[in-house]
Amino acid sequence: MELTNKQKAKLKSMAQHLDAIVKIGDKGVSPTVISSMNEALKARELVKFSVAHSDRNIRKEMIIELAETTESILVNIIGKTALLFKVNPENPIVSKELLK
Repeated sequence: MELTNKQKAKLKSMAQHLDAIVKIGDKGVSPTVISSMNEALKARELVKFSVAHSDRNIRKEMIIELAETTESILVNIIGKTALLFKVNPENPIVSKELLK
């Protein structure tokens, strides 16, 4: 699924009140992080998370790796925080609002 700029803007506005619920530490994108993110995406569809690494390029690589591994869409990156989206057809909390 490819998001339009309008859909990305809507997701960003929906995520403003969200807290980062998944945190990636110095060990990077571990199986535990992937599992946590998959559970969060299934439950919420839209997940804000943070990456603790100090190097900007490594943080971006970790974020992209997590998006690819979870087969989700990278919506936005701001500093150490990123936003992923994945449609859950069984529980369309965010996607039903997005596709109106």
